[in-house]
Amino acid sequence: MKPSGLPRHARLKSRTDIDELFAGGQRFSVFPLLLWHRTLPGGPATLQAGFTCSKKHFKKAVDRNRVKRLMREAYRLQAASLRGRVAEGDAGLHLFFVFIDKQLPEYPAIFAAMGKALQQIKKKTYEGAR
Repeated sequence: MKPSGLPRHARLKSRTDIDELFAGGQRFSVFPLLLWHRTLPGGPATLQAGFTCSKKHFKKAVDRNRVKRLMREAYRLQAASLRGRVAEGDAGLHLFFVFIDKQLPEYPAIFAAMGKALQQIKKKTYEGAR
């Protein structure tokens, strides 16, 4: 696998996994992103992420797809260190990013927010557990 790739097995697509994440996961916000996260102890040490954007705020599918594409690209470029932390541990991690702003974003804003969110998730799940 490429160090900065986002293969199919790294995407959170299962409806049951997503429902369990929203039911039993925790969340925090780094504007314009809302991040849901859930640690899966005892399971395989995999990192899976999902991305979404509200149809309420972006009526056109073209706009929603652009926002999700920007989020995926920012995540793909910055998730290598988190992927390494998950691989070292004995628990999996599910992440779900929700875009909550009402304006179409610029890539630098998404990139910065994604970086802050990934730093916070590393701090919450790995430094906080020590």
